[in-house]
Amino acid sequence: MRKVNLYREISKFSKYRKNPIPQVTLRPDAKSKVLNLNIIDTCNSKCIMCNIWKQEEELEISPNQLKEILTNPLFSELEHVGVTGGEPTLRDDIAEVFKKIIEAVPTVKGLSIITNAIKEDEVKLRITEIKKVCDDYQIPFSVMVSIDGVGKAHDKVRGIKGNFETAINVFNYLRYELKIEVSFGCTISKVNAWDADDLLYFAKKNKMYGRFRVAESINRLYNQDLNKVIRNFNDDETYNLLLFFEKLKSVFEKNETFNRTYSSIQQVLSGGDRLIGCPYHNDGIVLGSKGQLSYCAPKSKELGNSSQTSANDIFKNQFYEKERILRENCRNCIHDYHAPISPIEARLNKEKKLYNKYLQINQDDESIFISRILKRVSKSKNLTRIFIIGWYGTETVGDKAILGGIVDHYNKKYKDKVEYVIGSIYPFITKQTLKELSLKAKVVSTSSFDLIQYSKSSDLIVMGGGPLMDLHHLYIPLIGFKVAKYYKNHTVIFGCGIGPLKFDYNKVAVIKILKLSDVIKLRDKQSVDYLKTLMINKKVELSGDPAKRFINRISSNINPKKENILSCYLRDWTQEYYKGTKDEFNLVKPIFEKGIAKLIKQQAQKLNVVRIEFHHMHNFVIGNDDRDFSRYFVEKYFYDDSRVFIYKKLSTIETIVTQMKKSKFNICMRFHSVLFAHTLKTSFIAIDYTMGGKIKAYLEDNNSYDNIITVVNFINDSVE
Repeated sequence: MRKVNLYREISKFSKYRKNPIPQVTLRPDAKSKVLNLNIIDTCNSKCIMCNIWKQEEELEISPNQLKEILTNPLFSELEHVGVTGGEPTLRDDIAEVFKKIIEAVPTVKGLSIITNAIKEDEVKLRITEIKKVCDDYQIPFSVMVSIDGVGKAHDKVRGIKGNFETAINVFNYLRYELKIEVSFGCTISKVNAWDADDLLYFAKKNKMYGRFRVAESINRLYNQDLNKVIRNFNDDETYNLLLFFEKLKSVFEKNETFNRTYSSIQQVLSGGDRLIGCPYHNDGIVLGSKGQLSYCAPKSKELGNSSQTSANDIFKNQFYEKERILRENCRNCIHDYHAPISPIEARLNKEKKLYNKYLQINQDDESIFISRILKRVSKSKNLTRIFIIGWYGTETVGDKAILGGIVDHYNKKYKDKVEYVIGSIYPFITKQTLKELSLKAKVVSTSSFDLIQYSKSSDLIVMGGGPLMDLHHLYIPLIGFKVAKYYKNHTVIFGCGIGPLKFDYNKVAVIKILKLSDVIKLRDKQSVDYLKTLMINKKVELSGDPAKRFINRISSNINPKKENILSCYLRDWTQEYYKGTKDEFNLVKPIFEKGIAKLIKQQAQKLNVVRIEFHHMHNFVIGNDDRDFSRYFVEKYFYDDSRVFIYKKLSTIETIVTQMKKSKFNICMRFHSVLFAHTLKTSFIAIDYTMGGKIKAYLEDNNSYDNIITVVNFINDSVE
């Protein structure tokens, strides 16, 4: 009965996926719930992504004229009015504007304003006046302060020196003195694409909430000619923004609607269609500073002037313009409008729910039944298909080198008559890896039934490097190997480590994976010895890490000139690597960090280096973006050291090899930074944050244990 129900569930889902996705329906009789009120058409900022500041000052509608416009039936169901510009606080009657909105729209439930906070005292005064009006009428009121970077990065975008300081002062005044709901808004253009992470770090440290958007060509901002800075990102900038928005979803934004917006932004940045809907399809309208009406801010033409003609008539009589916008612009719009779940989002959510149900380490038996329902993926008879799985989609620079080493091995074995499929947890990450490796391969999601389908349809399934340890994603090799063996496909563990395994259910999963393996190649003797304790009666090869061969091949073509640099490759130390309680770890961690800082300073003095550079083996939030740890670490321990440099851009195998080879000395903490430094025959110290784990195992296997410094060393040094 269980299998019958499973068959029905999968079959029903397959039919559902074939159904066309419902299209957006525009309603001519819709009453707007949201009003974007551009109350002024001038600005005292000089933003690089906007031309509104170039407009001549003209007479705007008065508060009373605005009230008259808003009494039109088109606005009879308004719930929220967002007041923007230009810079709305330049109007000395802005508080009166808010009063007339409230008087004209009895249905309003919330009001907001956006400010650049350039004229600090004036902005504080204006917002204080607005707050009093809203408090008198008991209407919720919120403020967004525009902040596009930290310090000079913000001032560069805004074109006003000192604006970052005034923006922070206004932000803190609003939240601490006026106790208003306040957030910041960051608009990302080509100019500040590499500065968004710095702002996020600053915001988290200072407990500031805000939202991030990508600059869009918007008619009301007169910026159609600014395509050099708007949505003109190169490949590295685009990829880094994909990483950044994933970071926002993972560690910053708690509101699911805004996270859906961030997913939609990622989709458009990747060349796909907008996922999230838009309130301006049926629930929103834009009103300009002279009474002009538009269907939406980015792409609508001005429909007419509501101070001269009925807003309701204007809205209904030019509905063909809204249909044009939907047809020509909406699919590619990256603007951060929020809306209820769209039909495409609903479908994706349903898929995700089904996949999450069956892609678990306790569902390996069900995966066989699912595989019978799924069709084989056809392939050329002349090629061997190799399906490489593992923790790809979260890869470090070391994992990229592992993949390169595995591919080199099989290219040689099969004389290039091979077809590669890479299973990935986050496919956009692995697609970038393939680009860096110049590797032709298909990337499929291991968070979908592609895992089962390609395990069924491939000649060889390879668990490609990395540790078999306490990870939720152990289901990937377990289900992959289980399905592969059912269809008599070959399975290989290639260059993996084993452990740490603290949880019995994960240990059981690893034992199953090992038993399903035709070939087992482990990267270190410690893992080989541990495997014996699991009672696995199979031949095991101590193969070393596949990354080493690839690093050597790449390194032969990289010969930089030596520089007087100390390079550091650190990471955040997390509790899973500590053999003790959480309270003990929290006491030891600061001692450990201080010890690392002391080590770096001592080495810098000993070697008399001119620069201390922080480089990074990992750029993704899953697994911890090492750039964020460097921001914290440098700020805490090296804030006054002019020699320090943090590399904020993307790390590749080539950049790491180049940096290590040109440096006088390397201080390594990430496991693969140790492997890189040793393989490249550089001068280095390895910080063993694993407390006798994989770093110790690697150095012992390679007769380099003298290069190690341990957590215990740092603790003992602090006592002395």
